[in-house]
Amino acid sequence: MIEKKAIFIRVIMISSLVILAAVAIFIKLIFVQVEFADEVAFNDPAVAMKDIPSPRGNIYDVNGNLLAISMPVYTIAIDATQSSDTLFHNNYQKLADGLSDIFSDVSSAEFSKKLRQARRNKKQYLKLRSGVRFSELQLVKTLPILKEGRYDGGFVFTQQTKRIKPFGHLCERTIGYARDRSDVGIEKAYNHYLKGQDGKRLMQKINGGIWKPINNTQDVEPVVGSDVYSTIDIRIQDIAQTALLRSLEKYEAENGSVILMDVKTGAIRAMSSLERTPEGKYAENFNYAIGAAYEPGSTFKLASLLVALEDGLVDTSHVVDTKNGAFKFYDRKMTDSNYNRGGHGKISVGKAFEVSSNIGIARTIVNCYKDNPQRFIDRLARLGISDKLDFELIGEAEPWIKNTNDSTWSGVSLPWIAFGYEIKMSALQILALYNAVANDGEFVKPRVVDKVKRAEKVFENWSGGEVLNPSICSDKTINILQNLLVGAVRNGTAQNIYSEKYSSAGKTGTAKIAIDGSYGSEYRASFAGYFPAENPKYSCVVVVSKPKKEIGFYGNIVAAPVFKELRDNLFAEEAIEIPEIAKSFNHDYIGSSKDLNAIHQVLDYPKYQVSQNERWLKSDNTAFQTLEFSGDVIPDVKGMVAMDALYLLENMGLEVDFKGQGKVVKQSLKAGAKIKENQIIELILSS
Repeated sequence: MIEKKAIFIRVIMISSLVILAAVAIFIKLIFVQVEFADEVAFNDPAVAMKDIPSPRGNIYDVNGNLLAISMPVYTIAIDATQSSDTLFHNNYQKLADGLSDIFSDVSSAEFSKKLRQARRNKKQYLKLRSGVRFSELQLVKTLPILKEGRYDGGFVFTQQTKRIKPFGHLCERTIGYARDRSDVGIEKAYNHYLKGQDGKRLMQKINGGIWKPINNTQDVEPVVGSDVYSTIDIRIQDIAQTALLRSLEKYEAENGSVILMDVKTGAIRAMSSLERTPEGKYAENFNYAIGAAYEPGSTFKLASLLVALEDGLVDTSHVVDTKNGAFKFYDRKMTDSNYNRGGHGKISVGKAFEVSSNIGIARTIVNCYKDNPQRFIDRLARLGISDKLDFELIGEAEPWIKNTNDSTWSGVSLPWIAFGYEIKMSALQILALYNAVANDGEFVKPRVVDKVKRAEKVFENWSGGEVLNPSICSDKTINILQNLLVGAVRNGTAQNIYSEKYSSAGKTGTAKIAIDGSYGSEYRASFAGYFPAENPKYSCVVVVSKPKKEIGFYGNIVAAPVFKELRDNLFAEEAIEIPEIAKSFNHDYIGSSKDLNAIHQVLDYPKYQVSQNERWLKSDNTAFQTLEFSGDVIPDVKGMVAMDALYLLENMGLEVDFKGQGKVVKQSLKAGAKIKENQIIELILSS
C-alpha cells in the first residue's frame, strides 16, 4: 500500500514537471516572437528594415532668404487589377480627364490609353506621374477610382524629397548640389550638418513592388538636418552676377568671376563664376573664383610695392625712368601699354603705380632687391599670399610664387614677378590681400557661412570673422597704399570708373595668358579694389578671361565696369555715405576739382563747371577759386585731405611723411620756399 502511494506521488511530481516545462517553453516562444520579431521577419524576403532618409536642413542667405530647401514630392501610381469591372469601366475616362486637368502637359487621351492597356494586361503597377507636389496630390486623391484608396481603387503613392533652389541659377555653384557624389559648394562642405541622421523602419513588399511600413516598436525615427546660414546676400548676388554676365557677353569672353566681400569680417556677400557653354550661353560649371590659379598681372603690383615700402627701400616720390615704354632686362624686352605712344619717361614710383607702368614697378623692385632677390620672395611669403586661405569650400587653388631655388629661376624672374608674372594666385587670394589693405592692415579669412543651427540651438557661429594676421605691415605703408589705390582710380588706369559721387579705390590688371609655356595674343583682364575709399565697407575682385581682343581686353575696359556697376548700385541702394569730406564740409576747402564738384553736388550747392586746365580749386562760401602751384615752390597744403596733399607734393619731387588721418593742419616746410633736392616734408593731419 505504501509502495503504491509512493509511486502515485512520483507520477504526480513528474507530471507537474512536464507541465511546468511546457509552460516555460510556451513563454519562451512568445518571448522569442516578440523580442526577435525583426529576425523572424527578415526570413521573409518580402520584409526588410529600410532606411528612412532624414529631412535635409535648409540653406539661407544673410537676410534669411531661402537658398536651398528640401520639399516633399510624390510618385503616384495605380494597381489596375484592384478595382471592380464596373468601377473601372464606368470611371477610367473621368479619371483620365481629371489627371489631364491637373497635369496639363499630358492629354486625356494619353492617360486613357495607358489605363486601358494596364487593365487589359493586368498590370499591378502603372506609374501615372512623378515629382507631384503636395497640393497636386490632394487633388489626385479626389479623382474617380483613385479616391477609393489602395484596396478598392488600387491607388498607391510614395514620397521622395526634392532639393529646390528658389532663386534658380543665382549663386548655384556656391550653394552646391545635394547629391551623393557632389563635391562642390556649401551642400558638400557642410553636408555633415545638413544631412541629419537617417531613421530605420520595417517594411513589407506588396503588389507592384511597393514597400509599405509594418508596425514595429524598434523603428528609429530620422533626425532632421541642421540649417546653414550663409554670408551671401542674394540681392547683391543678383547685381554681381548680372554685371558679370553683361561683361562676358559684351566682350565674348571665355569665362569670368566676381567676388564681393565685407571688409571687416571677410563675409562674402556675392560670388559668381560663369563660363561659355558650347551653345554660346554662360553657366556656372566651375568655380573659377576659388579654384583657378593664374598669373594676376598688374593687380600684383600692390604686393610688390608693399614689400619695398615696408622694407624702407623706396618711397613713392622716388623717380624711376621708364624710358620710351620699352626696356630690356638681359635679353627680354618689357613694354608698357603706351610704348607705341612714347611711354611715360621719368615718373615717380607713385605715378608708375597709378598708370600701371610695368617698367616703372619692375625697375623699382630690381633696384631694391637685385642683390638679394630671395629677400623679396620671403617678404611676399610673410604676407601670407603664398599659402592657401583654408577656405571652407572644397577646391581652393594652390598659390605659387617662384623661388630663387626653382630650377627655372633666371635673371628676368625678379622683374617679371614684380608685375604679376611667374606667380599664380586665385581671384579669392588676390581679394584677400586688397581687403587687408582696405582693412588698415588686418588680414581676415574670407568665408561663406555665418552659422549652423537647428531650431534655436546654434552649433557653430563664425559671424565675428577670423583674423589671420592682425597687421600685414605698418600703418604708414598702409596709408601710402590706400592713397595710391585712390589715385589709380582718380588719375590712373581706372579713371573710366571714377565717380564724382561714389568714391572707390583699386587697381587694374591686364595679363597675357600662357599656353603651353608661351604667351600668345589672349588676355586676362582684372580689377581689384574697395569702396567707399574713406571708410571701406566692401572689397571686390573681377576677373575676365579671354575676352575678344578686337572688342576690348584691358582691365579698365573689361573688368572695372563690373566693379563700377556693383559699387554704384550698392551706394544707391544702401545709402552708403558719400565721402567723409562732404559730411564735414565747412565752405572752406582746398582740393581736387573733381572732389569739390562732387561735394557741391551732394550738398546741393551750385555746381562749378571745371575746365580741362583746372586741377586744384578752393571753395569759400560756395564760390570757387582756381589754384595754381609752381613746380619749384613748396605749396600751402593746409586744409587738403591727405590723398590730395600726397599726390601734389610727391609729383613735385618731395618725400612725404605724415601722421594721423583727415585734413592737413600743419606742414614742416614753409609755403613759398624753393624746393630742394631730396627734401622731406612732414604733414600733421587733423586726427
